[in-house]
Formats: sequence, structure tokens, C-alpha cells
Amino acid sequence: MKNKIIILGSIVLMLLSLNVNAISTSVKPPPRKVSRTRVSLSFDELKKNLEYDFSRSMIRTTYYDKLDQLAKYLTEKNTAVALRGYADSTGNFKSNWNLSEKRAVVVKSYLIKKGVADNKIVTTPFGSTKPIATNKTAKGRQRNRRVEIKITDAENH
Repeated sequence: MKNKIIILGSIVLMLLSLNVNAISTSVKPPPRKVSRTRVSLSFDELKKNLEYDFSRSMIRTTYYDKLDQLAKYLTEKNTAVALRGYADSTGNFKSNWNLSEKRAVVVKSYLIKKGVADNKIVTTPFGSTKPIATNKTAKGRQRNRRVEIKITDAENH
């Protein structure tokens, strides 16, 4: 249902923009180029956990550059990565387990789309079984909603 709403909304926006462009007679300035300054991340920064919003498995847009650089590193070094998904303790065990698996799989899919070989990525769900912070505070629960990145040749870097 959510996907249908998103698709329908996209179609409506597209039709509206076509209609506005057909009616408009004024000359629009060319679109501004948005330049993003990409900061090259260190090896340690590439391995830092990705955190997630409550009950979500979507990658935060702030992590795209990091994952792009991770994909480049993995393909250039021809090395493997383990993605370990986690959840906080809110909710039941089974749903947290499934959510942690989905988080790791979504990151895997992103890396594959960026050129990393499927057989170089291992995903493992842990649910809420291995917290790194307390689940009694919002800040702690936030830290526990994560995907850990373990690069196999970390000791050789």
C-alpha cells in the first residue's frame, strides 16, 4: 500500500510539473549545479557503524558517501566485508531479529549496486542480542540500532 501511494504521488507530481512547464512562458534560469565536497574517509571511519531510525531499515542519506567510498575500497582491494545487523530492545525478539537482518541486507544491496561482488558480502542478523549501549535511554537505543561493518583485511591496513 505504501509503495502504491509513493508511486501515485510521484506520477501526480510529474504531471503537475509538466502542466506548469506547458503554461509557463517565462524563461527560467538554468538549474544551479550543486557541488558536494566529498571528504575522503579514513579506513577507521569506513568501519564505523551505520545507525538507523526507530523501526526502520532504510539507509540514512548521510551515509551514502561513506558507503560509496566503502564500495570503492572493497572493489579496489578485492576484499570481503561482514555486515552485522542489530536492533534495540523495543518490541519483540522476532521482529527485532527480522529488522536487524533487513538492515544488513539493505546495506548489502546498496554495495552490490555500487559494484561489490555478492560473494564478498556476508550479512548476519543479531536482533537485540548484543547491545553496545543501554536500552534504557533514547541515546543508548539509538546506538543499538546499527549495522556494524567488519572488513576482512582490517589487520593488514
